[in-house]
Amino acid sequence: MTAAELDFNPLVSPHREDPHLFYRAARAHPPRMSPTLGAYMVTRYADLRTVIDDPATYSSAPAVPKIYANAPEVVEVLRRGNVPETNAVVNEDEPAHTPIRRVFDAGFTGPRVRAMLPTMHETADALIDAFPDGRADLVGDYAVPFVQTVISAIIGFPAEDTAQIQVWTDDQTTLWNPLAPVEAHLASAERMGEYTRYLQALIDERRARPREDLLSDLIHGANGYPGLPDEYTQCIVRGAARVAGFDTTRDAITSTMYAVLADPSIRERVLADPVKTIPRATEEVLRRDAPHRGLFRITTRDTTLGGTDLPAGTPLLLLFGSGNRDETVFPDPDAVDLDRPNVREHLAFGRGLHVCPGAPMARAEIRVALEHLMRRLPGMSLAPGYEPVYIASYFFRGLESLDVVW
Repeated sequence: MTAAELDFNPLVSPHREDPHLFYRAARAHPPRMSPTLGAYMVTRYADLRTVIDDPATYSSAPAVPKIYANAPEVVEVLRRGNVPETNAVVNEDEPAHTPIRRVFDAGFTGPRVRAMLPTMHETADALIDAFPDGRADLVGDYAVPFVQTVISAIIGFPAEDTAQIQVWTDDQTTLWNPLAPVEAHLASAERMGEYTRYLQALIDERRARPREDLLSDLIHGANGYPGLPDEYTQCIVRGAARVAGFDTTRDAITSTMYAVLADPSIRERVLADPVKTIPRATEEVLRRDAPHRGLFRITTRDTTLGGTDLPAGTPLLLLFGSGNRDETVFPDPDAVDLDRPNVREHLAFGRGLHVCPGAPMARAEIRVALEHLMRRLPGMSLAPGYEPVYIASYFFRGLESLDVVW
């Protein structure tokens, strides 16, 4: 392959439509540098496991970009708005990681998941009740408002502020995206000062009157660890909670539903036994269509990965979606196989030190969302002529729309 063919840009064709064209070709080679992304692409499952399982050699410090790494004019706007930036929890190495992660974990325990189930069920039914007659877009009409409602309740955001919080959340994602134009970065930076003031007001309120929500956990501490400084709480809520807790779950819901509706045999199995089959379909689609592309690492010493020599200080991008289709681990990887025996070895939620803390909550959301759709609308099918179009996103892999009829 040429150097150009081994480059990767998920915002443009053909990688936007099908990144697996690149992944499949890249797995035939040791890790190579992407000039567009400025990092070595790690695409093989074994190499990904090597990196994930050795945090001493592969630091998480650059896991997600810093908004203050943007152009000077963008940084000036952020400073003018007093927008704080600390490490995200996913950027922390040990020993700093554990005390922060244990506080963050409190928002996604088994009891918290169970406590959210009534909200999930009520929201799913209300959204289905509001569908237009005979037709809906399961992205905009269902998955987006469903996940927005749930993640707002988990964090402790007032429900009436959801629309504005989504604008700010999209701004955070834009500022993380080094491929976005500077004009987009500037527009998003202008709004982040307002978001900062809004979050600080909520933090001050929860400090005085704590509740059973993630905000209160972060402020007051949990699991035997003390609360976090306000600027760290702001950054966790902005990024690890609201961005990661929204985009990935939205995309997993719609990708799973698309897989079910696109294959009559899968659809029939789900209808016949939803309790057993929906979790199987969820795991297999998380493997096949990982909603999060991956995270960055940087080498702390000279090392060799998959046959490529990497000096200390080398940036890597871990492409979990590629590892999930590695044919040496998952035979016939492009197929949706509800009986795949090793499906839980997928990397959609990461693994090891930085495995996604919200994975149990996300799995519950996906299950509830699909159960209600299949029970309430068993005759649902893809709209005539529907063709999937994927969002242009640096971090996430998801459908722009999912048009269905019944």
